[in-house]
Amino acid sequence: MVKIGIIGCGGMGRLHSNILKKMEDVEITAASDINKNQLLSFQKDFEVKKVFIDYKELLKLSEIDGIICSTPTFTHSEIVIEAANAKKDIFCEKPISLNLKDAEKMVEECEKNNVKFQIGYVRRFDDEWLKFRELMKSKIIGSPVVWRQISAGPGPSSLWYYDINKGGGPFIDGAVHSYDFGIYTFGKVKNVESSLTRFKKFSSPDTGTVCVEFENGDILVVCWSWGLPENCSGNRIHEVIGPEGVLIFEGIKDEKNKWFLLRKENGKEEKIEKLPLNTLEIAYEKQMEHFIDCIKNNKKPIVGGKEGIETLKVGLEAIKKWKT
Repeated sequence: MVKIGIIGCGGMGRLHSNILKKMEDVEITAASDINKNQLLSFQKDFEVKKVFIDYKELLKLSEIDGIICSTPTFTHSEIVIEAANAKKDIFCEKPISLNLKDAEKMVEECEKNNVKFQIGYVRRFDDEWLKFRELMKSKIIGSPVVWRQISAGPGPSSLWYYDINKGGGPFIDGAVHSYDFGIYTFGKVKNVESSLTRFKKFSSPDTGTVCVEFENGDILVVCWSWGLPENCSGNRIHEVIGPEGVLIFEGIKDEKNKWFLLRKENGKEEKIEKLPLNTLEIAYEKQMEHFIDCIKNNKKPIVGGKEGIETLKVGLEAIKKWKT
């Protein structure tokens, strides 16, 4: 039986816990949250035996094998370092941290204490994004390519996401999935440029474009906004252009399935690679199954602290260019 402690009982803590409670040989043994009402509600819903306001008390439990850190980003480094020193395996939500010094210390302490350290880059487990990677490796539209992403909405409701010292805004938080998968697919980053601004009156930029150039010549362009009014959103576009055509995904769907759309010379257009609609939902399940498997069978997670650092570097460079 793998016994897990949940640190942070909000939205992501509940999402992961809903998956864990369906798994055999896994028990949510304890939980911690600084919000007492949220903690007690979580305890009731998930029938957790032990709850603590102070997460350090949870880490003292000898029976806990691993923890899920689903707290705001600015708290990650302290919690992960404490958990590593308590010899608990760790799943930490992305991004790893808000600065490289803390991130490097987190990795160092996990390695020193020989604990598993997985970062929540769920797209690494998403069959749709993995198929995209496979298609890029096959050079279905030639190379180099430009992967263009456009997304705009009001952003998260919690204000800490927009604080440059707590959440960092969308180009530190949300866009890290794209940075990470770009590195996973295309390789080492050569250069990062950004053009960012603020629609809302917070300390982080909430709107703009980040351009990531990779050493192999491929380019990722992330055009995002968390700055729109409530219940207002822009069109969402995921497409890759290359010398031999265009590949479009996330949007070509019916009631049961979704596809990639391939456009090539002479206007030829075809749907390829049928997938279920809920690949992201399935990815969250696979992600947590992977963490539990790593604990059970003493495996190294496929995406960990070092990957978290490389991704953070991209976001920090984008913010640095904005500041200067």
